[in-house]
Amino acid sequence: MSNKKKRLLILSESHHLASGFGTYAKEIISRLQDTGKYEIAEFASWGRKDQIGEVPWIYYGNLPEDNNQQEGEIYGSNPANNFGIWRFDRVVMDFKPDVVLTYRDPWMDQWIADSPLRKFFHWIWMPTVDSAPQKREWLEVFQKCDAVFTYSEFGTKTLNEATQSNINVVGCASPGINPKVFKPAKDKQGLRESLGLQKDCFIIGTVMRNQRRKLFIELMKSFKTFLENGPKEITDKTFLYLHTSYPEKQGWDIGGAAIELGIAHKVICTYICRSCNRWFPSKFKDAICTCKYCGNRTSFMPNVSSGLEVPDLVKVYNLFDLYVQYAICEGFGMPQVEAAACGIPVAATNYSAMEDVVRHTKGFPIAIDKLFREADTGADRVYPSNDNLIEVFNLFFTSSDKFRKQKSEEARKGAITRYNWEDTALVWEKYIDSYSPVDLQGKWESPPFYKRTISKEEIPQQVGHSDFVRWLYSMVLQEPEGMFSFEACNFISSLNMGADIINGMEPMSREKIVDIFQHRVIRHNELEKARTLGTDYGTAYFKKEASQSEK
Repeated sequence: MSNKKKRLLILSESHHLASGFGTYAKEIISRLQDTGKYEIAEFASWGRKDQIGEVPWIYYGNLPEDNNQQEGEIYGSNPANNFGIWRFDRVVMDFKPDVVLTYRDPWMDQWIADSPLRKFFHWIWMPTVDSAPQKREWLEVFQKCDAVFTYSEFGTKTLNEATQSNINVVGCASPGINPKVFKPAKDKQGLRESLGLQKDCFIIGTVMRNQRRKLFIELMKSFKTFLENGPKEITDKTFLYLHTSYPEKQGWDIGGAAIELGIAHKVICTYICRSCNRWFPSKFKDAICTCKYCGNRTSFMPNVSSGLEVPDLVKVYNLFDLYVQYAICEGFGMPQVEAAACGIPVAATNYSAMEDVVRHTKGFPIAIDKLFREADTGADRVYPSNDNLIEVFNLFFTSSDKFRKQKSEEARKGAITRYNWEDTALVWEKYIDSYSPVDLQGKWESPPFYKRTISKEEIPQQVGHSDFVRWLYSMVLQEPEGMFSFEACNFISSLNMGADIINGMEPMSREKIVDIFQHRVIRHNELEKARTLGTDYGTAYFKKEASQSEK
């Protein structure tokens, strides 16, 4: 290969967001940029042009401009546009990457496999594998990737077992921590006093977004039972700290549960003031409360777009005595590792990526009470045992200070040994430096290849549904390798049933499928024309945007 720098396009939520995906982008992109070996662009699904700032890499925003009605209508026409599908081809056409790197949930990125430009870039994907079994269509897309990374050992095991190792899983690039930032407080009691909490209390804490798969209500129920049955000298001074978002459109009614269970006075939450921008922990006071500093009723609970800065989040972790990750599944669950690095022992559901973290940090694995199949995903999820969690509470808080100190030291040692951003970035870097492009990858100046659109007269009529669908892949799309794909099987099944039984029971006909294939051919030809002749495919917007971000 030449000495030309490899061009990396990284799809993210956006490096500036206080989410797991946002943090991963910030930590990995900055480290790859610092090597000086690559030309890097970030395509941020929750980014705008005006958020470019001073980053030293190219930044493409996915969100439509506020005053552009046409963009807004297009963006709102398909839920997948939230993840970038409506602009992906334009971004790729403009940047012409050698490598496209993705690390998000399967439904966020699986459409990349269908891009007519796919053959021109090397695709590395680290999907969140949070349960088994994975959907068949996801496994099929994973096999189409040039390389697959995983977030956890659980993810590697799940993919290899599902496909007899037919997915090219090349490494595990788990999120990490900076041990110089996420570290134990020198004076936990003094920190608590400075933030208005009693210094000699016990705090069970969690840092989770308020989502359905995070079992906030079950955690609160378990805490209530512990308060009612645990030693009074301990439970009287024990609190549950929920660093989370509330309300959430599809989240739990945390306020209602706190009142129903009678534990609102024992629940502590983080609040951030919109007026003075200061934050503080407080006993639960609903979604909005009065700021303890400026006196305005403008304090709210944090969310992914308005969260704490990392140094303040470290303070929150250091308020805890025990961290709990209570969920039916996790693609990873970064707060577990961040808490452990701060010396906070972790109790977590002993399933999916959580089982890896709790093992590496020598925490408390919470037994599985029930395994169940979830309708939305077709995956096995779990309900952890509330009784076992209560046993963990009793064991931890009735044990000696020496025992708790030992668990704290084990948690930090395990976290910084196994989860480190430098090591994570190095996993990506080594693969990017060593891979060999295949076929047309990186050859953006290749001659055009146009596909022929068909006429109505050419469409076969006297054939069965199976032969009809396979004819479309072979003769129209000119991709015979797709004839036995999951999509092809679904088309055949949908024709037999008269409706797409997988995607919302929408009516299905041969005419509708022909339109889908004809649209793909037209899209392919338009992109080939734009790639080779320089015709506009919406790249003007991005050329302006990219030039503003280059230093």
